[in-house]
Amino acid sequence: MNGVNDVNGESGRRGRPRRPETDTRILQATVELLGESGYGALSIEAVAARAGVTRPTVYRRWPDKAHLVVDALAQTVPVAPAPDSGDLRADLHDLARGLVDRLIRTGLARIILAVHADSFGHQDLAVPLRNLYLRPRLETITDVIARAVDRGDLPPHTSPATARDLLAGPIFYRWLVSGDLTDTDVEELADTTWRALTGQEQGP
Repeated sequence: MNGVNDVNGESGRRGRPRRPETDTRILQATVELLGESGYGALSIEAVAARAGVTRPTVYRRWPDKAHLVVDALAQTVPVAPAPDSGDLRADLHDLARGLVDRLIRTGLARIILAVHADSFGHQDLAVPLRNLYLRPRLETITDVIARAVDRGDLPPHTSPATARDLLAGPIFYRWLVSGDLTDTDVEELADTTWRALTGQEQGP
């Protein structure tokens, strides 16, 4: 029995638990299609066909395309634990390397940035993207900055949002302009963020 028939059999039995492997296939298919054709061209029908399931199977799990896409991104890029070395500079380097390793070097950054671009002017996508994908991941740097403030490494008024922009913005801009990032680039940009936040003239 093929995948579609399996799912059809599953859907005909009320109360039967969802199969995790079906969810995984749907989410993987969603990310693949986002990478191939973007959010605008993505359809539930195409996702269902790629995953080997029916449209109702997808809709039983996600109410619309936007929530499916956001969940696919969230599952593909889990929230990383906040580094806690006791040293702000080291933690910023850890965060910078994580951004590059988890997003840029995996090819996911291109997909995620494209989805963000498509969310402008489309609240049906922008709201779940901000609340369900972005907000939990931004808490990582918020935790790093809060601990640095508590240790006295940063002034009490230090903004986590500003710290985030100082770290992530140049990394993604450098990647977009150059098409690549070396380890030296990442270290340099992390040090620049550290100096900007702490007022240090140069790294140790």
